[in-house]
Amino acid sequence: MDVRVALVTGGGRGLGEAITGRLAADGWQVAVAGRSADQLQRVAADTGALPVALDVTDAGAVRAAVAHVEAELGTVELLVNNAGLAGETGPAWEQGEAAWWRVFEVNVLGAFLCTRAVLPGMLERGSGRIVNLASNAAFYAMDASYDGPFLSAYMSSKAAVVRLTDALAAELRGTGVAVFAISPGMVKTAMTEPVFAELWDNPEVWTPPERTADLVAFIASGALDPLSGRYIHAVTDDWESMPERVEEIRAADLNALRLTR
Repeated sequence: MDVRVALVTGGGRGLGEAITGRLAADGWQVAVAGRSADQLQRVAADTGALPVALDVTDAGAVRAAVAHVEAELGTVELLVNNAGLAGETGPAWEQGEAAWWRVFEVNVLGAFLCTRAVLPGMLERGSGRIVNLASNAAFYAMDASYDGPFLSAYMSSKAAVVRLTDALAAELRGTGVAVFAISPGMVKTAMTEPVFAELWDNPEVWTPPERTADLVAFIASGALDPLSGRYIHAVTDDWESMPERVEEIRAADLNALRLTR
């Protein structure tokens, strides 16, 4: 049986840690990438994953990291682009340009660089899956009743991630490689704590990270391959039934970022 190899970025804590643990439990050989050596070593010790120090915005480092993973474990069959930043809150015009743009570098450029690095192996193999972590922040309305938080860089970057997913899926049509954008809902992480501190003790707001890990595992199984390019919410979408609703979803063009009039 072929060894199944997964690469999870931003895997030192939170969602990435949960996803790494679930994939390892399912028998995947997992490489867990991130910037904090201490966190990576802890996750590696807990899950048996291969720790890989990585700044996803460094193209050379990404190429080297993927080469290292594939030399150690084999061709990456599943890439989970989980590394992300929330950025600063408050009006866009009060934010520094470097900090604002850094969110795009991590959330969008990082996903692109990692995807570009694993695709040659996937294309040669004729199969593979890429999961991009997006957010409902890409979609929800900010009408007069909306009072924040204002995260213009994060919201814009996650919309870009969804559209990047759509474009990649179209480019990869017929190759055996599927691409998905997913939203984890509201998960307690180091990234969400400063943004949603006032909600921290409200149990009704938060979703266990294991729900997202379950969705990634479901995607990894190939069950959703016919819906490559779609956006799937881990909490509000009935993704377990999606394999039986492929034609309905396609016909109505559901789970996609589209302009309506």
